[in-house]
Amino acid sequence: MKKFQIKLYYTNKKDPLNGFTTNQLNYALFPNDNAVTSSIIQGWQYESYMFDFLIKNQIITENKTIIDIGGNNGNFAVDFAHLVGNGGLVHTFEPQRIIYYQLCTNVFLNGLTNVHCHNEAVSNIDGELMIEIPNYFEKGDVNFGAAEIVNENGELVRSTRLDSRTFKDVVFIKIDVQGYESFVIDGAIDTIQKHRPYLFVEFEDHLLNKQGTSEIELQAKIESLGYVVKQFQEGVPYQTHSGKCLDYVAIPKEKFKEFNHIIP
Repeated sequence: MKKFQIKLYYTNKKDPLNGFTTNQLNYALFPNDNAVTSSIIQGWQYESYMFDFLIKNQIITENKTIIDIGGNNGNFAVDFAHLVGNGGLVHTFEPQRIIYYQLCTNVFLNGLTNVHCHNEAVSNIDGELMIEIPNYFEKGDVNFGAAEIVNENGELVRSTRLDSRTFKDVVFIKIDVQGYESFVIDGAIDTIQKHRPYLFVEFEDHLLNKQGTSEIELQAKIESLGYVVKQFQEGVPYQTHSGKCLDYVAIPKEKFKEFNHIIP
């Protein structure tokens, strides 16, 4: 029987909120995944500016709830679990079945009981969607987190709206869903208005276009909910399709007016 290749890794990754303390972490990884996996193996924080934002703006995450949409292999879920502590919860959603198994494995390997993993696509409907299936047997470099919602040649997965669930004290929502971000927002309006969390959202125009929307429309949708949208790493060149950092933070206007946020 054909089997894809994985390896077990141990890393002394720095605590995202405390640079001099290390977390001794364990992961089951695709060794040829050239995106998030590379950061885990090398022991550095992927998209560290998100954690810098929390630190520099003294945002309290302990005992709160974090929603992680696009859970991938669990890199963020494991870090988020340390942010919320024993009194908090992390809800992480990953639509790819195989990557969801990997996500659960990495949560389990690190002994985390405050993380809830969901094999679901978050969107604007409660039903089913189809997720692209990467070649898990690929021998060259690949980004297993880049799977998109498709209309054919994929695998059916349960679809859910955040507004179909009840959450307690949500401090922020991370949304990285390969162009499907607008649909996530549509299905989360009540949750957003109730909790007024910070939103960490990926803006990738060519992927948004494939789903029938755009960066301009996504920003306008978030702003219509009473948010100020700011780009991370503004002016810093990136090796991306657009040449810029793809991640933005959305700050509730009432919090934005309260104090001057530092955007890394």
